[in-house]
Amino acid sequence: MAPSHKDGRNAALYAPLRRRMIENGDWDRISARLARELNESGWIDKFKNRSKEMARGAELNGGISVETLLMELMPQAEDDIPMNVRQEIIGVIRKLLERQIEFS
Repeated sequence: MAPSHKDGRNAALYAPLRRRMIENGDWDRISARLARELNESGWIDKFKNRSKEMARGAELNGGISVETLLMELMPQAEDDIPMNVRQEIIGVIRKLLERQIEFS
């Protein structure tokens, strides 16, 4: 899923960069590193617990779809990503993009 962009320029760059990252394995390496960092920081457990709490609370009111649950959880989950994890992953991506530009 492509992230939302404020302008079409970034959206046009996203797909080919993502495809290149997938083809050369960078996407998987960055995803694995992000997952490891989020797990070590406790973010994943916090997200799971919040998800369970919301789902249990919704059961009392007739239930909630997974899509609705995720729509409600995602803004807070994104805000809760530790700044050091966010900065580290952005740094990795920035270096990767700099290398891509150098060799293009």
